Amino acid sequence: MDNSNTSPQQSPNNGHTEEATTSSSTRSTAPVSSESEELRRLLGKAANVLAEHVARCQAPGARIVPSAAEEEGEEKGGVWAERLATEFGQLAAATEGVGDGIWSEIKRICALATNTWSEGFLYKLYAAPTAIGVVGEALTAALNNNAHVFNGSPVGVVLEAVVASELAALAGFPAETAGGLTFPGGSYSNMHALMAARNQRFPEIKTHGMAGGSARRPVVFTSQHAHYSVEKAAIAAGIGLANVVSVPVDGRGRMDAAALRRLVEESAATGGTPFFVNATAGTTVLGAFDPLPEIARVCEDHGLWLHVDASWGGPLALFADRSVFDYTIPHGRVNSLTINPHKLLGVPLQCSVLLVRDGLRVMKEALGLGASYLFHDDCDGVSWDSDLNTNGNAGSAWARRLGGSWDVGDATMGCGRKPDAIKLWIVWRYYGTRYFTTRVNRARTAALGFAQMLLDRNRAADAASSTSSSPLGFWRLLTAPASTCVCFWFVPRALYDSSAEFEEMRRLAMCAPDADIFGQRCYDQRWGGATKTLFARMGVLSKVLVDYAQLDPPAPGAAGVPAFFRLPFNNPNVSAETMASVLDCIEAAAAGLLAGGPDLY
Repeated sequence: MDNSNTSPQQSPNNGHTEEATTSSSTRSTAPVSSESEELRRLLGKAANVLAEHVARCQAPGARIVPSAAEEEGEEKGGVWAERLATEFGQLAAATEGVGDGIWSEIKRICALATNTWSEGFLYKLYAAPTAIGVVGEALTAALNNNAHVFNGSPVGVVLEAVVASELAALAGFPAETAGGLTFPGGSYSNMHALMAARNQRFPEIKTHGMAGGSARRPVVFTSQHAHYSVEKAAIAAGIGLANVVSVPVDGRGRMDAAALRRLVEESAATGGTPFFVNATAGTTVLGAFDPLPEIARVCEDHGLWLHVDASWGGPLALFADRSVFDYTIPHGRVNSLTINPHKLLGVPLQCSVLLVRDGLRVMKEALGLGASYLFHDDCDGVSWDSDLNTNGNAGSAWARRLGGSWDVGDATMGCGRKPDAIKLWIVWRYYGTRYFTTRVNRARTAALGFAQMLLDRNRAADAASSTSSSPLGFWRLLTAPASTCVCFWFVPRALYDSSAEFEEMRRLAMCAPDADIFGQRCYDQRWGGATKTLFARMGVLSKVLVDYAQLDPPAPGAAGVPAFFRLPFNNPNVSAETMASVLDCIEAAAAGLLAGGPDLY
């Protein structure tokens, strides 16, 4: 049994650990002279506990997900989750706190958390933060500032403006006007872009709402492979899913610009008012990058707001060496862009930045209300939160970028704003730009290396099969990696009753993947069931954590792409050994199920 990441010994006392049950005798009861001394004591203890947790997480053989089977003798699932809810519940009934007994419970929480610090965490579109990023997160908590007005977080507001300006310059936005804001995740950044575009194009909606009898029907366009946050934003904006047009993608998963033009013109001809196009730089499943120059031309011809959801791919587009990844955002032709530093740059969750080409004036006009209890612009220079700088230079570059005031909260749909830009600035300042470049270069190189490893393993199995029995199965790439994501299948031999059919499919797999992901004729829909079965089996093994996805058919009645493994490379330190262990785990899962035959798939 692997105990490298398990919890302390359980006691029968409501599931708490033995350390927790004796907490009353170890609880600190001596008065502290100040909050600062209490903070110093707690942070000192926390530093040791968290560093030990990370060390366990990074130890060889550490589990990625907690093993419910070891803890409770059951498979992980709803029953296990309910048991944990009971263990951690009944807060209101406990009239006294546990004091220093909290540390045993913190350790328990660490033991139950998903291990993102391991190289084997290849699950979703983020990875472990950098150590200095954790410091930045702690700093934002200790400052407890609110970045809605300048007085609430002077340095937070300034650092937000600085990092947004720097990112905007890298994205090719005009330096004299471009600004930006941080949001808790790319979905909120995308939503704010759509809301601002809607109210700019339909100002009557801001006042009268969608039920106010507007003669115009707003229509949004986004690709079939775009993130669902665009559709959710349309729901929140009152536009409705019926007015979100799904634009077909080409054979590489990129938005078809010609189809976009046709659909925009059809919408306008049938009573719609197209106003917003969402392009993607790094689609959620394939990591594909939409052709921005061609899409920008359509938007310019029809007067549409072009937003780029670069939540995942933005760091690659902005920081990668061109010899590693060459993708250019057309200068000055994009209205807004979302980038998530918590995905590829090592900044802790959550940190998303929305860049706006024409500055925050657009956001403030579209979304602002000028609440007098927050935004004191009538103080004749008395309040330091109303002037752009000490000289009150309303014509400065910062004035244009920020829409006339360092009070930026009126450019959002909320009020309370955590100054997430602080942790991004700290990571950037600590490591420098070259570090970001190295991170994303390594991620791209790792994806290409892993794809080649699949092909090499096929060739090795093919060579071995010429002198021995047929191999356990074969590997098949869906497509060459478009960015930092690899999509593939492992097809078990047990899936086929006929040896001849298996050998024919294996022969096809030895070829490079077709350029058109929907045009490949060698897909077998049974591969999807096999992928899901192998994924479930790997969850029990818990040494690596990967994910699977599937693609809907490109048109009604067409066959979709069966479920496949999807590995995003966000951790720059994933070694060749870890990549090989992923393949080994999948093969081990297939070998463990081989005796059951095709019905298991």
